[in-house]
Amino acid sequence: MTDYKGIQGSNILIVSSDPANPIAGQIWYNTTSNLLKGYTFTTAAWASGGNLGTARRQLGGAGTQTEGLAFGGLVSPTISVATEEYNGSSWAGGGNMASSRFGLAGAGTQTAGLAFGGFNGVELASTEEYNGSAWTGGGNLASARIDLAGCGTQTAGLGFGGYNGTAITNATEEYNGSAWTGGGTLGTARRALAGAGLQTAGLAFGGFTTVIVGDTESYNGSAWTAGGSMNTARRRLAGAGTQTAALGFGGSAPSVATNVTEEYNGTSWTNSTNMGTASYSLAGAGTQSAGLGFGGYVGGSGNLTATEEYTAAFFSTKTITTS
Repeated sequence: MTDYKGIQGSNILIVSSDPANPIAGQIWYNTTSNLLKGYTFTTAAWASGGNLGTARRQLGGAGTQTEGLAFGGLVSPTISVATEEYNGSSWAGGGNMASSRFGLAGAGTQTAGLAFGGFNGVELASTEEYNGSAWTGGGNLASARIDLAGCGTQTAGLGFGGYNGTAITNATEEYNGSAWTGGGTLGTARRALAGAGLQTAGLAFGGFTTVIVGDTESYNGSAWTAGGSMNTARRRLAGAGTQTAALGFGGSAPSVATNVTEEYNGTSWTNSTNMGTASYSLAGAGTQSAGLGFGGYVGGSGNLTATEEYTAAFFSTKTITTS
């Protein structure tokens, strides 16, 4: 029978403290705690979170996995002004938006949120800022539009793409906390795309031109450059994370809801664990390692209240027991 040394090429270490830099599969006995330990791999996973109070799609999202923010959206047949705040397990009502809208973009945090663009009978240019309890008006976008994407913070936001009522646009605008100014144009004009990152390190991916695309572009504060394409082209997806550690999930590909999740490393996309529920027109927040998806639509089943929490794959030290 092959023993541990035969498999790993070394004996089980006997140490008084856990190794500072263990390698995958390494096992050791800690004489201080009298415990057998190992360095193991945990795969990425989605887990169900607390449901939204209001089922909706094409809503805005911001914040983190434990401090999320949901606002606006289509609550068939009405358009919502409702805001909800997530604490890592449940949603609670926040202050209503001044203007009902869906197909809007979001950025920032739960206590410093930013909402802009969207539609409520006409394409909107209006911006609203959230302080954790109430929304107040900000500066208008130069180009009113629906189905745009956003990223960044309340005082350094980025809005890009969308539909301006006449055509799908490649326009990018930068927000300084009070006014929007024009930025570098996307290489591919598109709507129903997703965004992640910061104003000076933004990421745009997926969306719709005349076809559904998986194109990715990175923004450096003045210009967009092409990156690696998504493995699954899709529109009405959600995004989270940063320019070099992004998360893309859900969406319509091409005409049915998908639960496919992908991680971006700044160069290429890699498939990860699928969501529990396939949906599109959902919102996203958080990071690549701790993402949050909420709301959305699954066709004939209607709008969703579902919330899912993502944990990326990771290595960790675990105690080895006989159970």
